[in-house]
Amino acid sequence: MTSTTDPVRPQPAPTRRRLRLPDRAHPPTRTDHPAWRRMATPLSRRHPQPPRPVEGPTPSPASPSTPPARQRRGSLLPLLAADLWGLVVLAVLMPQDLVGLLAVALGVLCVNRATGLYRTRFTENVLDELPRLLLAAVAGIAAGEMTVVVPGLSGLPQAPVLLLAVLSSMVLGRFVAYALRRRAVRRHPERRTRVLILGDGPEAVELGRRMIERTHDGVEPVGLLGEQAQPTTDGLPVLGGFDDFTAVVARERITCVVFAFPRIEEWQLARTIRREQQRLEVYTVPVGYSLGAPASAAHDQIAGIPLVAVAPAERSGAGWQVKRAADVVLSLAALLVLSPVMLATALAVRWEIGPGVIFRQERIGRGGRPFTLLKFTSLTPADDAESATTWNISHDDRIGPVGRFIRATSLDELPQLVNVLRGDMSLVGPRPERPHFVDQYREAYPGYEDRHRAPAGLTGYAAVEGLRGDTSIKDRAHLDNVYIDTWSLWSDAKILMKTVISVVRRDGR
Repeated sequence: MTSTTDPVRPQPAPTRRRLRLPDRAHPPTRTDHPAWRRMATPLSRRHPQPPRPVEGPTPSPASPSTPPARQRRGSLLPLLAADLWGLVVLAVLMPQDLVGLLAVALGVLCVNRATGLYRTRFTENVLDELPRLLLAAVAGIAAGEMTVVVPGLSGLPQAPVLLLAVLSSMVLGRFVAYALRRRAVRRHPERRTRVLILGDGPEAVELGRRMIERTHDGVEPVGLLGEQAQPTTDGLPVLGGFDDFTAVVARERITCVVFAFPRIEEWQLARTIRREQQRLEVYTVPVGYSLGAPASAAHDQIAGIPLVAVAPAERSGAGWQVKRAADVVLSLAALLVLSPVMLATALAVRWEIGPGVIFRQERIGRGGRPFTLLKFTSLTPADDAESATTWNISHDDRIGPVGRFIRATSLDELPQLVNVLRGDMSLVGPRPERPHFVDQYREAYPGYEDRHRAPAGLTGYAAVEGLRGDTSIKDRAHLDNVYIDTWSLWSDAKILMKTVISVVRRDGR
């Protein structure tokens, strides 16, 4: 599979391919669905191209005839209003309990977010959400009762009655919000979620059929991507092959992608989504779905076919701004606290190897950009070529006792706190590598280049799992991508705690 950022080469328009839907008692006419009215041309198949930087080129501006991209379906504001309107009424009626009611609101919002009630869904049903709404109400009332520890407050009065009131208001509010949303979709078809199905087998065709029958729920299947050889005359259009993903998403204004057993390798599928510039909702149909799927925050369903949300975490926004702020504060604090240790390490290195206490080396960071990494010198290389191309020096006889000690305890990495403070690196992220090896690994290991979607780290998920030194590059790249795709502030905190334990145990090289 070629990189999804390659430009599309124009070719004569071939005949549109269509997949045949399974027979059913009352098939819709061609005018029943916009997919049959659209006259689009399948995109050309591209020849393999060398890998390109992860960031990809800037998309070309849309032509004047191209409709503007639609916003993602759903909105958080109506759901927040549905969950909080009852508490607002209670605050007006019970102003003396305002602090406790604020605690209830905070508890409700936190639990609802944790259980996926603020994530956009294909099927919006209050009865399906009732157990999680009950959990949120109980957690909210418990938070309100804890205000009894605040001087001058006595907790919430009549907690069981308040529990019923909070739960009832959320149920009623969401029932109204969902009804209004369905009504708005019926009146404004352009607000439907435009879905692209990856796959062209029987499962993908069946999923498309069920989506067509449920367009009143705000879902509009646009077409499929696959490698079907024989065109047919019925069903959703095959808009191209997997290589055409990026162009199809832009042209058809896709907002949601569903994997329905596409005939493509896992690493190719992951790379396609990771390198897409537009933020998409991504779901997959689980294997064995006919046996049933457990309800959870990550699960959804369309007409009995379960879907699991698999979109990678966003790499921008408030969370990453907090991450950067934490990098600055913690790295500065660590430099101040550890300055005596760093001074002692520098003196020991100077005593053992002489001048050149700080070792500087070019590494590759976020977006494939080079930067100069700082370390305490444990071994003076013979020349620049040895520094740039020697993979591991842990067994080099030229390393002295000080060098071995600072490597085993990771003290040699402390100057990288300056890199973190300058913005070259983060406290947590994929460990940076030298350009010589990056060029080799990007060709040999699918997904290696995707590590550069996040800032390089002083420590990382792969490192705390023991993948450092002479260990599998493929496994390192996999864990680094897992870290990026599932990133959260809590995951950074866990990795930092594991790093401290590793240093205390002297698990270094």
